[in-house]
Amino acid sequence: MAGLIDVANTNLAEFDRIYQVFDADGDGILTRSEIIEALEVLGKSISPQDRQKLLGRISTEDQVTRNSFIEWMSQRQDIDLVADLREIFNLIDVDRSGHLDFAEFTQIIRCLNPDAEDIEITKAIQKADKDGNGEIDFEEFIATQQEGSELKISIAALRSFKKILLQYAKVAEVSSIALIEVDSDLGAGKRGASQGIEFLKEAAIAKQTARMRAENGIVSLDNRSVQNENKALQDSKIYPHAKYIDAIYKVFERTTNLVASTLQDDLFPLVLGGDHSTAAGTIAGIKKAFPDRRLGVVWIDAHADIHSPYTTPSGNMHGMPMGVATGKDNLDMQINQLDQETKQLWEKCKALGVEGKANVDINDLIYVSVRDTEEAENGLIEQYQIPIITTEEVRTIGAQAAAQKCLDYLADVDLIYVTFDVDSMDSTICMGTGTPVPGGLWADEARDLNTALVKDPRVCCWEICEINPLLDTLNTLAENSLGVFEGVVDTISDRLAKQGAVETEKLGVDR
Repeated sequence: MAGLIDVANTNLAEFDRIYQVFDADGDGILTRSEIIEALEVLGKSISPQDRQKLLGRISTEDQVTRNSFIEWMSQRQDIDLVADLREIFNLIDVDRSGHLDFAEFTQIIRCLNPDAEDIEITKAIQKADKDGNGEIDFEEFIATQQEGSELKISIAALRSFKKILLQYAKVAEVSSIALIEVDSDLGAGKRGASQGIEFLKEAAIAKQTARMRAENGIVSLDNRSVQNENKALQDSKIYPHAKYIDAIYKVFERTTNLVASTLQDDLFPLVLGGDHSTAAGTIAGIKKAFPDRRLGVVWIDAHADIHSPYTTPSGNMHGMPMGVATGKDNLDMQINQLDQETKQLWEKCKALGVEGKANVDINDLIYVSVRDTEEAENGLIEQYQIPIITTEEVRTIGAQAAAQKCLDYLADVDLIYVTFDVDSMDSTICMGTGTPVPGGLWADEARDLNTALVKDPRVCCWEICEINPLLDTLNTLAENSLGVFEGVVDTISDRLAKQGAVETEKLGVDR
């Protein structure tokens, strides 16, 4: 098992990437201040012992060399790949038989290597089954991660996979929550974000397969997936001011219908989004289900995302979901001339949900941690006095008080939608998003803020988006966002259980 932490061959590239991110001047040496930043990017949960060990490597010149930093990385207590593999194995081996059958092991391979051909998978399974008994025990599973194995994966991918399995295990415990996947990259204009959702999808299959084989397994996981149009990314960008809007409209429409039907089934939709553009479809779905109810939005994000095709400098639609939802073209700040087809598709996007009026009144929108805005967005924010609770304010008054401030601002609405973009967290713990911005929330602040918000019975939907394990070298974002996710699921579960108990008691009294 020593090969699992062979820095020279296996993890060097990953450790070196972390080092280079913080070697700002590229001189091959980390300064004391850069080391403090490195400690933050590796997560606030890093052990005090490991922090102290890195600080102890600082020389009298206030520096740490690359080799010393990588050596420290290899010795970190929380990089225990055997423990990570054991946890993954146990999550798949729900019946605790101590082995995986070939069907279960196949699902692991597909999760870790989605592009693997059937013949490759068959060969990998045969090679892994060293004793030829038709099953994969833990030692055989561990061996697939030894140096030179075709199934060897990165630390980031391994931890991402573990996180995904933990997410599905968590949601599977709550029959009143429906997990909705919207695996679209289109709004960001590049591949990446939906890969996190693709892992989730494969993991869900694995968990369901395992549970169905377990005597006391839970089979309540309600997984609903929106078909994506990511193949459009291979085509030319024929809509320069609203890239892929024809395909994105289809995703919006499917998301709208699925969220609406989920709410009509009296389930709580917990939405896993790729890029943030699809929030427009989620909002439209809420309004389709409840057209006569006033909807408020808490938008937790580094970005305001309230552009339109008329104002966008990039053409990427992940900057437009609130423009869609509020129906604001912002023509006073127009910089682009649109062709007729783009105009028609934009109007179709805005018409989803409740046709003829905006799904959200712009006065029923509040931002949290928004800090990277552009001129046209600033114009709308100023014109309509859209409140922004800054990161500094969250830190000053506390996450609970910040959440209450949001709820107080939305006191007159009937329903609340909370959306959490992981780039609302600080860039030092947010490498797994394509748009990291300094000055964001710490993980515990994000968790406390979101859990405090979803306690409110008016919150009818929660969304987390822009999961991108391809960018998250050591998965610090995955670890931190998992904490937010689990806190939200626990809180919603408790809230719905209490509501159900009250309704049952009331029913008994009425009788």
